[in-house]
Amino acid sequence: MFNKLLYFCNICQILSSRYLLYDVNPPEGFNLRRDVYIRMASLLKTLRKSSEWVLVLPPWGRLYHWQSPDIHQIRIPWAEFFDLDSLNKNIPVIEYEDFLAESGGPFIDQVYVLQGYAEGWKEGTWEEKVDQRPCIDKLMYSEDKNGYYRGWFWGYEETRGLSVTCLSVQGSASIIAPVLLKNTTARSVMLDRAENLLHDHYGGKDYWDTRRSMVYAQHLRIVGDEFRAHLLQSNDEADKTIFQEDWTKVKVLGCLPNFYF
Repeated sequence: MFNKLLYFCNICQILSSRYLLYDVNPPEGFNLRRDVYIRMASLLKTLRKSSEWVLVLPPWGRLYHWQSPDIHQIRIPWAEFFDLDSLNKNIPVIEYEDFLAESGGPFIDQVYVLQGYAEGWKEGTWEEKVDQRPCIDKLMYSEDKNGYYRGWFWGYEETRGLSVTCLSVQGSASIIAPVLLKNTTARSVMLDRAENLLHDHYGGKDYWDTRRSMVYAQHLRIVGDEFRAHLLQSNDEADKTIFQEDWTKVKVLGCLPNFYF
C-alpha cells in the first residue's frame, strides 16, 4: 500500500510540475552557457516560490571551439560534463530526454524569443522591463503545414513548438517571472536567447550556491586526477584539495578546489 501511495504521489508531482527550458545564441561557447545556467537557476528559484517548476537542461551541441570531427557532438546530455546529483541539491533539474518522457511527447507549449528593445537603451535611470514586441530579427523558427514551429531544438528534429512569441527584455533573470506565472498557463516554456537576461545577484550567496553546485562529472574528475598525477606530480592529499561529495558541506578555507570550477 505504501509503495502504491508513493508511486501515485510521484505521478501527481510530475503532472503538476511546469518545465522551464532555455537556449542561447548558437555561437556562444562553454563558459557563457555555464554562466547562463546560473541566471536560469536564479529565475527558477523565484518561480518555485509560487509553484512547482523544474529546469530542463539544454543538450549540448557542436561549439565553435570543439574542433574534433571524429567525436559525436550533438544531443550531448549534461551528465557528460556535470554531476546531476550536485545540481539537484541546488535546484530541481532534468535532462531533455527525461522531459520528453515526463511531458508525454516532443512538444514545447510556449517559446519566448528574448531580444533587446528596438529603440535601444537611452541614457538616464536604469529600468528593468519586459514587453511583448514584434520580432527584431528574422525568427529561427518556421511554421509547418500543421501549425507547429520547427527549429534547432538542440538537434531534436522531432521537437515542435506550439507557439512562438518575441519578448523585449531589459534586466535581471527574474524580471520575466511574472510573465511565466501570470501571462501564460503553458506547462512547458522555453526561453530562447536566454543570455539577454542578466544575473539577479552577481557574486552573492545565491550565485555562489549555484556555481558551487556545478561539480564536474566523476569520469572527468578521474581524467583530471590522472593528468595531475602523471604530469604535475599533484594529488589531493599533497595539495590539500580532498573532494567532498556533497558540495553543501564543504567549508571554504581560502580558494575552492578545482573540481568546483
